[in-house]
Amino acid sequence: MPSQILNTLPRDLAILIVEDERPARSELKRMLLSLGMQGVIQEASSVTEALSSANSSRPDLILLDIQMPGGSGFDLLKALGADRPPVIFTTAYEQFAARAFEEEAVDYLLKPFDEKRLAKALARLPLPDRPSPPLTQGDSILLKLDGECLLLPIESIDLLVTTGNTTEVFWGERSGKVNKPMKYLVKKLDSTMFFRATRDQLINLQNLVSLNTNAEGLVEVQLPHKRHVIFSRRQSILFRKSHTI
Repeated sequence: MPSQILNTLPRDLAILIVEDERPARSELKRMLLSLGMQGVIQEASSVTEALSSANSSRPDLILLDIQMPGGSGFDLLKALGADRPPVIFTTAYEQFAARAFEEEAVDYLLKPFDEKRLAKALARLPLPDRPSPPLTQGDSILLKLDGECLLLPIESIDLLVTTGNTTEVFWGERSGKVNKPMKYLVKKLDSTMFFRATRDQLINLQNLVSLNTNAEGLVEVQLPHKRHVIFSRRQSILFRKSHTI
């Protein structure tokens, strides 16, 4: 696990694990302790228990399952109200991702996940003195495809093309939209993986099929499924300063 993630984890958090299955709660607690968490870790097996615990001793973070007997994780968020602690969802169900992000969840962990993935989620907790880490390999981005929401692994993306306040994401033979402008994605995506070829196009350097310089001195790349991108002159110069062609 990258040391920069471990070194920036907030270790004194009071954490509430909300999960109806005891083995899953125990495994989450084990991973938290293994990552060096030193704050109080409480457990709840239902929405009722979680609400009582959160109201009596407000946690700094809730690790929240979605489907539980007697109520869902979303029911808990509604009961806690707008002034609730940050939430990281831990669930086996991908179909709730869109609603989870609408609830401004810090992250959405699909079971099974390991300590490395949990550490990345913890590192994204909003702290005033630390920016959140970039989205990189092993992370996912939420986008819309034919009216449905999809969690797409970052490493699957070949090309992003901005269209105003939305961005078209291309991977394989498919594409979908994320409701964020390019300037937002440039800041959020790992700069060692993605390079801004033009004002409107961002490419995944790990998925290049070919790379060369054309007769006009501009960098050209071929991406999977015959997607072809020519860098702007400025970006061609910047690229050559930091990459070998």
